[in-house]
Amino acid sequence: MLCETFEYRHQARTPATYLALGAAIASAYLVHNLDLPQLHQLLALLFVGVVLWRIAINPIRGFRLSDGGLEFFEGHYRRKVPLAEVASVTVYQPVGDTTRCVLNLRSGDRLALPGAERFGTRRLVAEFAGLGLPVLI
Repeated sequence: MLCETFEYRHQARTPATYLALGAAIASAYLVHNLDLPQLHQLLALLFVGVVLWRIAINPIRGFRLSDGGLEFFEGHYRRKVPLAEVASVTVYQPVGDTTRCVLNLRSGDRLALPGAERFGTRRLVAEFAGLGLPVLI
């Protein structure tokens, strides 16, 4: 059965991060040109450094679900789980909280799905059921 890929990915390299980089560089430039105290210059350079560090390491959080399996992204940690290894999927939403999704593997391991809070329980149940996986609610 061929179906389209269901994916959620959040990463640090976004337009907002590049806008923050521009603001950081502009503030460092102004602080330097206005001859403000060295503490202000240090803080401005620290701001530039933090934004550049976030862009450089680009932490990614999310998942990709397809016929080939499930792929997790959590920072620099990546894991691919074939669908044959998934015994069932538990999808729930505690009262007043966000959606949670846990994969129950045949090995007995349980994996939390990063990024599941972005979707409602119905959407996740439909996506996993569409691939023929048992879903526990």
